Amino acid sequence: MNPLILLLFLPSFVCLFWLFTNFYLARRTSTFWVLQCFSLALLFYFMADGCYSTPGIAPEVLVYSRLFVVGSGPCLIPLLWLYFDKLRWRKPFRPAQFLWVILPVSLLVAGVIFTEISDRPVITKFISDLFTIGSSIVYDYKGTPLWHFYIWTRIIFMIVIAVELLAATAYLLKYVIKEKVRFRNLWRYLFKGEPIRVVELQIYNLLLIGIYIAAKLIFIKGFLDTHIWFSVILAVWVSFGYSSLMYCSLFGEKGSLTRIQAKHVMFFNYNPAIKGPVVEIMMEELLEEAEQDALLRFQEKIGETLNMDQMTPKEISAVKEKLFSSVAGTWDDSLVARFQTLMLNEQLFLRPSLSLADVADRLHTNKTYVSKMVNNTYNLGFPELLNTLRIDYAEQYLLNHRDAKQEEVAAACGFLSASSFNNVFKKTTGVTPRMWLASAEKKKLAGNE
Repeated sequence: MNPLILLLFLPSFVCLFWLFTNFYLARRTSTFWVLQCFSLALLFYFMADGCYSTPGIAPEVLVYSRLFVVGSGPCLIPLLWLYFDKLRWRKPFRPAQFLWVILPVSLLVAGVIFTEISDRPVITKFISDLFTIGSSIVYDYKGTPLWHFYIWTRIIFMIVIAVELLAATAYLLKYVIKEKVRFRNLWRYLFKGEPIRVVELQIYNLLLIGIYIAAKLIFIKGFLDTHIWFSVILAVWVSFGYSSLMYCSLFGEKGSLTRIQAKHVMFFNYNPAIKGPVVEIMMEELLEEAEQDALLRFQEKIGETLNMDQMTPKEISAVKEKLFSSVAGTWDDSLVARFQTLMLNEQLFLRPSLSLADVADRLHTNKTYVSKMVNNTYNLGFPELLNTLRIDYAEQYLLNHRDAKQEEVAAACGFLSASSFNNVFKKTTGVTPRMWLASAEKKKLAGNE
């Protein structure tokens, strides 16, 4: 047996590795279950693809590998979609998000039924001829169970995959445009040590897997049988892309990632010679991620771990003060930056009935701390800041939509009704929206003169 054939199943072994690795390292992440399901579906797909790429494989094996592809293939894109949704919004999954399961289950059940009601020698010959000769042989079986087997496992299967690919492409393009995904961000991450969003990094990893899938769709089995080296290169390529995807998923809760942080996923794997620098990095990372109440508890424990017999109370107090004064400033700055990104870049303030609890949930902290941060940073309460942002947006909206009705403007700016919009606008600017617009147009005309 050609030893290269074992490399055709390398992606399957890599999937098994990450299934067990994620179980031990990522069980507490919010994306754990969806990634485990994705890895399991990909394992079946890679096993079937390995069989398909093996020269001289028995036709009986091709029959069952085809069923593996039919059952697992339509699951991959929806599961990745759920993963990206979870990374972006952090919201619980809804039952309606799993209705797509009907498609792979229907295809798999139909394939199994038509396989079982067909004669085994006939279906194995059919599959063998289909891969070697092509789809032209299908018309010789028209009206038979094999005809229906082909329709369900090939035609309808390809339609489902095509629709999923189109929807996923539209989703990614919308995200790329809206979030300004650029290759220079990847360059800065790799060579300048700058942070990159985990969601954006995962898009580049998906490109590696996408190249593999595109190559598999282009090249037929006859070519792969006579050019096994090509299949081996693709197997190594997709193993690297999938491993990079899964490795980066370990950092999904961070939001953004630097190359230095990516190198320290296993903090405790150090030798005594480098213990000091590694522990320092660990403390910096953990303190940046910590909530305020966790920091306060940690502050109390600092005194318990310090060698008090060799330190005076003044020295202990100085250590704790120096540590937590710098940490508090960094953590507050980080929270302010994330809050501003949420409000200004994503324009979360336009969401009707937005509450402080909603914002705290998106920032993964408590609403009391967000409220204090808003008060200290903007000298406003959260409702006042929310109204200020909405009125600023409303002024631009009025200038760009002069003929818009009050109800339309109110809805576009996050208000529940036209009356509440009018009241808040007048309270903030001192005039009604119509009076403000008339005054703005008058000033514009005067300026043009």
